[in-house]
Amino acid sequence: MTLRVRTSLPSVPPAPRVSVVVCADESTPFDGLTAALDSVLRDGDVHDVLVVVDRAPRLRDHLRHRYDDLLVVDNTRTPGLAGSRDTGIESARGDVVAFLDADCVAHAGWARALAAPFDQVDVIAVVGRTEPTWPGAASSALPDDLLWAVDCTPRTRPDGLVGLDDVAGATVAFRRWDLLQVGGLASGVDAREGVPRGAEFVELCLRLAADEPEARVVSTSSARVSRTVRPSRTRRSSVVGAAVDRGVTQAALRRSLGGEADTAVVPGVTAARLASGAWRSFVGRRRGTAVLAAAAVGLVAGRLLGLLRGTHVGLPIDQLEPLRSATVRH
Repeated sequence: MTLRVRTSLPSVPPAPRVSVVVCADESTPFDGLTAALDSVLRDGDVHDVLVVVDRAPRLRDHLRHRYDDLLVVDNTRTPGLAGSRDTGIESARGDVVAFLDADCVAHAGWARALAAPFDQVDVIAVVGRTEPTWPGAASSALPDDLLWAVDCTPRTRPDGLVGLDDVAGATVAFRRWDLLQVGGLASGVDAREGVPRGAEFVELCLRLAADEPEARVVSTSSARVSRTVRPSRTRRSSVVGAAVDRGVTQAALRRSLGGEADTAVVPGVTAARLASGAWRSFVGRRRGTAVLAAAAVGLVAGRLLGLLRGTHVGLPIDQLEPLRSATVRH
């Protein structure tokens, strides 16, 4: 008699459900917004799509009339982008919340790629890759070392561990339960002293990492989006402004983290690297010398400004208005 032994294969945990949150207001270009939404709706890996509209009832009604396969809600928290994102967190029903800027178009497989690294418990945030699209003449393009100044990803940035000041909203994801636990993006308080301009996600990551000593923020080039960069954002004054903001954030991180700052600040975005790039551009007679040099000065100025002001990053959780669990049923 032959005995048949039944072997059981280890069960594979189901892929996390992804909720996509896109925020808009009356200043959001409608064509860009619909392109972003259409790109997400084509992705079969998305559980639900939410558009949070901030104080723009006509836009809300127009979107509700145009789309019947996504949820359009009003911002119920403080006016602005942080309040809209917190409203999206409250209304989402997925395991992972992925934020997509309204002027970005997601590539195929974007949601699945953002969610995949969360099978590692120490990953608190996943950042995708934002590729620039330059309208009009190619001369509008910036050097690779300055793509972060227009909220895009330098081609030289590898996958894997990234510093906190590289966490931007164009394409980033978090576990929804984690966001509920730490109060979201601090939209319910006056956070000006605790969150430098443009550093809302940086501050959020600090709260997420407070109870997780091994917490990691990782990037993946598989989660790609495209962003059309307006020519005005490539002007020297705009790039310098972005460099100053980044310098303030870096100084604030160093002040807040102390000895841990070296691993939390992106080593690739430094004044020395920008100055070196400017020199190579000058020697090679390539475009971008002046804007690279100006950005290096702006980064140094931002760090000095952050030090002089005593700027820090971080808000106590007990000061934040708690986020409600999902209040909208799909």
